[in-house]
Amino acid sequence: PRFRPHLTLVEDRLCEEDDLARQLTTVAAGIAPFAADIQAVGTSDLFFRAFYARFERAGPVLELKQRAIASIAASAIESFMPHVSLAYGVEDGPLKQAAAREVEAHLTGRAVRFDRIAVVRSAQSIPVEDWTVGAVIPLG
Repeated sequence: PRFRPHLTLVEDRLCEEDDLARQLTTVAAGIAPFAADIQAVGTSDLFFRAFYARFERAGPVLELKQRAIASIAASAIESFMPHVSLAYGVEDGPLKQAAAREVEAHLTGRAVRFDRIAVVRSAQSIPVEDWTVGAVIPLG
């Protein structure tokens, strides 16, 4: 399915959009837009992590996650793997692995700029094509 590329900070949180937007405004406060280098391209058999670009768990992306954990949803920071999915639901096999190696050769070391946090109505139980972007909070 088609989706907007994103790095997830908080997953499956049941709450009012306005409340979450207020909390995210606090999370974003004082963190300027930043760039993060792609460390690798990975694959897995998980639908939502089938093909992705991975980032180092450091700097502003780690700070945002730590703030989100502290103020919105407690979770284990050790399980945080910052990434941007490139494709969902891609079946494993030699073509997927070859594509991952090729994409990795082109993307590793390239920077992705992060300049906002969005509240998205999404969940594993909601079809990807029905995900909607609500509030958008700029960094900075």
